[in-house]
Amino acid sequence: MDKQNCDAGAISATGRTLFPTVVSGTDNATGTSPCVARPLPLSLRVASIQAAIAAETEPLVTLTHLLQLCRDEHRVLQERMQDPDCRARAVLIATGVRSTLPPVLTELELGPEVRSALAAALTDGDDLPAVAVARLLAELLDERYCHSFRESFRHRSPYQPGVGDPIPLDSPDLREVTAMPATSPPWRLANRLDETRHVRLAGEWATQFQVIFDYSLATELTGILDPGTIVATCHPNRTLADFHFPADSHGRAFPIRPKNEDKQHQEIDRLISAAVTSGASIVVLPELCVTESLAARLQDWTCRTGGLKMLVAGSYHHDDEHDGSSRRRNTAIAYLRGAPAPLTQDKHSPADRPVNEDIQPEGWPQLHIHVSNDGWHVAMAICRDLLNPHAVHALTEAGANLLLVPAMSDTLVAFGGPVANLVGTCQAIVAVANNPADFSDAPNRRSGVPPGHYSGTQVSAS
Repeated sequence: MDKQNCDAGAISATGRTLFPTVVSGTDNATGTSPCVARPLPLSLRVASIQAAIAAETEPLVTLTHLLQLCRDEHRVLQERMQDPDCRARAVLIATGVRSTLPPVLTELELGPEVRSALAAALTDGDDLPAVAVARLLAELLDERYCHSFRESFRHRSPYQPGVGDPIPLDSPDLREVTAMPATSPPWRLANRLDETRHVRLAGEWATQFQVIFDYSLATELTGILDPGTIVATCHPNRTLADFHFPADSHGRAFPIRPKNEDKQHQEIDRLISAAVTSGASIVVLPELCVTESLAARLQDWTCRTGGLKMLVAGSYHHDDEHDGSSRRRNTAIAYLRGAPAPLTQDKHSPADRPVNEDIQPEGWPQLHIHVSNDGWHVAMAICRDLLNPHAVHALTEAGANLLLVPAMSDTLVAFGGPVANLVGTCQAIVAVANNPADFSDAPNRRSGVPPGHYSGTQVSAS
């Protein structure tokens, strides 16, 4: 059996190699081939990282090499960094590297002197493991070159990280956005060795979901939330009787849609108008409250003077023709003022109650993270997607901090846990717009949200 390369270079969504490929070594004296290749002996791996760092001009890639070593040698790092003598020696070496940096850094690349100093500092020995120095060098690069990371991620956009690839940890200054006291961010609470203040390594969640960081609307999304922002959710329907549920012989329903599209349009317009009059600049509509054509007509609310900054126009069922085949989807759509095309997100966790939702999610679902210049990671989720613990974990790791959720449930109680996780971990702002669903045998049971109603929340008192 051929040996697999355990440390193969990661490839970004654009095809660019983020790290040089490192050839695995072996300590196999018998000549037999293991099913899974052994990692490189540490001395050889450190040497290969030194060579890569000496030649690499991009700070983000160098930081990734260092964080990967910290991740793989975490046991040694945890133990030895508690040793005052070990830490003092590592600090002394890192201080020597710091002295090669100019007082004010504006460059986006590492110069020859800095690269040489970084590579030379990363020597491994029994008395001072290389990983102890690598951790301090990673923190130094993050501190002094974080201004370059955004451009590194931007030129890879749309960027889909693999396991071990870097992901951005942007965040707005919430003290300028909300009057509510913020909880301590994770980088202050957790002793994670695979991240710094501004960058984290992607974990195994990248094999479950295609998490895509999109910078194409970074300018348009800038300022999406400020101290005066009001986010409103609108709830146009009273009961499930307002919807059409075509079902096949097995009880699978598709497409679920409003019974009277014109009446639905009038009611949604009335609710959005009331929200805008009350000062809302972001509106979220519920799941399946529109058709594809109705959603398109609602875009006008982000085009008119005095209209919305952003409208999440709910979600709709549709057949998606691609490569000659058809796939049934539940797609959320959002319109952003000044953006040429809408933002979309497909549902990946179909409902089985109150009806069996007949959609066909991708085997490797996409989660879109739209990044703004001021640190917002904007994402959408559709109802049960927010109840999928694996999806919530991926969104949390990706730093989603503005999550807009069209839903169709009889209660919002189940969403409390996932939302609390996102709020506590990412300082996220989450808005859920919920249309009625009936999970009991009682007909026409009402949802917890009053029908024909909008609710608005001001992010902060102005």
